[in-house]
Amino acid sequence: MNNQLKILIVEDEPFVAMDMSDMLEKMEYQVLQTVGSYEEAVQSLEANRPDFVLIDINLEGKKTGIDLANFIREKYSLPFVYVTSHSDKETVQLTKQTQPNGYVVKPFEAADLYTTIESALANYNMGRTGTASSETPTKMLSDSLFVKTDKNFVKIKIDDILWLQSDGNYLYLFTDKKKSIVRSTFKDFMQNLPVADFIQIHKSYIVNIHKIDSFTHDELSIHNTQLPLSRFYKDELLNKLNRVL
Repeated sequence: MNNQLKILIVEDEPFVAMDMSDMLEKMEYQVLQTVGSYEEAVQSLEANRPDFVLIDINLEGKKTGIDLANFIREKYSLPFVYVTSHSDKETVQLTKQTQPNGYVVKPFEAADLYTTIESALANYNMGRTGTASSETPTKMLSDSLFVKTDKNFVKIKIDDILWLQSDGNYLYLFTDKKKSIVRSTFKDFMQNLPVADFIQIHKSYIVNIHKIDSFTHDELSIHNTQLPLSRFYKDELLNKLNRVL
């Protein structure tokens, strides 16, 4: 579960928080311990580093969920969604100033929560990259990508990526532990990766330059797997390796 989207629920009603937590866990998200106040939320943000926050507007204490949203905007680069029973015009106008990535009105069903989270992730991605797609990976953190699977978005650390393999309109992402599939092209996907760390070695392969174990004139080895090395890309590979070493 460590590679799943890590969600913090900020909700002062215990039964509502419990229901939300159950819904999210059934969707295979990783749910942090629920908090009910601004102060507890700030502590959790610092200690647990969530990837996504669900915020009730009314919280325990003097500070509200809107105060918390402003704090997140100022200090953290995180997507967040309001989950509240307030849908009046005045409240909506106040929340709009914090630029939330979504809004869920109580009472709601699990499907409402799920679609709102996915839409929020897409909105967040559009704000960072200028493009929006439910099929492409979403860069949420400086060191990770969120790749959309059949059920939700799965976090993959960029440093863990060994290589990418193109197959038509799809890419395969290989790490030590798994292979993930995403609908994207090399050109679009590379916008989410640090250019200095990845290089194309063949029309169908891009590799993490730090993971290369050895290479010959026509192939390259990463973790005992041989990948083809095209003559067209070899000089660029040598130049980049010389800069890294």
